[in-house]
Amino acid sequence: MGQQLQTGYQRASYISPLDDSAQPFALWVPRDYSPRRQYPLIVALHGMDGDERMIPEQCFDIPERGFSNEVILLSVFGRGDIAFEGPGEADFWDAIQWVRDRYRINPSRQYLTGLSMGGYATWRFAVEHPEQWAAIAPVCGGGDVNALSALREVPVWCVHGEMDEFVSVNESRRLIEELRRLRFPHRYDELEGWGHNSWDWLYDPDRHKDTLVDWFLRHRKEHPAPVVRRPRRVGGFKDLFQERVIISHPARTPIPGEADLLRAEAERIARYSFGDFLMKTGKLLVRPDTEISPDELANANHLMIGRNDNHCWLGKAERKLVARHVRGVLKLRGEAFLGKSLVAATCQTSPWNREKLLGVITYQQHTQARSISERLCGPAADPLAVNLFDTQRRRFILQEAGTC
Repeated sequence: MGQQLQTGYQRASYISPLDDSAQPFALWVPRDYSPRRQYPLIVALHGMDGDERMIPEQCFDIPERGFSNEVILLSVFGRGDIAFEGPGEADFWDAIQWVRDRYRINPSRQYLTGLSMGGYATWRFAVEHPEQWAAIAPVCGGGDVNALSALREVPVWCVHGEMDEFVSVNESRRLIEELRRLRFPHRYDELEGWGHNSWDWLYDPDRHKDTLVDWFLRHRKEHPAPVVRRPRRVGGFKDLFQERVIISHPARTPIPGEADLLRAEAERIARYSFGDFLMKTGKLLVRPDTEISPDELANANHLMIGRNDNHCWLGKAERKLVARHVRGVLKLRGEAFLGKSLVAATCQTSPWNREKLLGVITYQQHTQARSISERLCGPAADPLAVNLFDTQRRRFILQEAGTC
């Protein structure tokens, strides 16, 4: 490394390949950092209403006290309050790669911790990517008890306040009970009388014995963690938002108000904010169909809102679409569906680049697409690759997994 690397506590940013926005993170690098040795990496995930400064500044008090000279600490923003999902998960892996590209990280000694919303994400990233973590420390979070078999070789230190008023202690209890049943390595500290702020106990900067860093450093993986360049696709509609995506709408249609409604819906999705589920940095790319270049078609995921009779690119790809209109009838995989209140949302391999994805939101009547974005992208949404939603009944009437 020929460049002079900054040490100590720093706040920095990188340019996200999703939407060309600047995404912040906070970083502690030992002041005596040497490129001649490898350093363990601790990744920290903040809670709701927090940011990249929350854990290093409010919890560990790093700007005033410094931190361990044995480790590098990375605190990820994850675009705010979107639970480190979608664009937030892409930010997670991009920030880690930014650090790995510049500092010498020991790939057998990567650790993960997080509080509240970040505690939930810690459990999730651990079971989805157990090969990455030598140990994890989720605080007042929760997760999928049925996925814990992945943690056979990932020690867990879980902390939760007995009187937590925001995330029930039962969220951790049921996970720990399953780890005990599986006889997997774990430690559980349930703090009597403590509420939601149980991270103050684990992250206490005055804690000099039995610290989180000491516990992490007792663990290492047998095999180095592989590089993750992008989130793993799971074959669902939300796969679109984990990579560079362009959201498009018809520039004009013959039906009054249709183009304006579809443009507004595209902009709503691009902000990726639904109620308290807020993306606080960045905005996904939006284009009218007439302004999408062939280069953009080939080098990004696309979400196209409209019909094959009013969106020029859906029209050109008509026969390759999972969902399309034929003589006014909505067809999914060739099967016809009737009903003015139907909206289809699909995710498939892109016709313009088999490495990319094409999402389509189409409808029988354009007014039914109003506010459909929350049903597909909101925190409670879990759409599959093929979805048919009845806006009148307010429920999905068809959902199918895919391989996109």
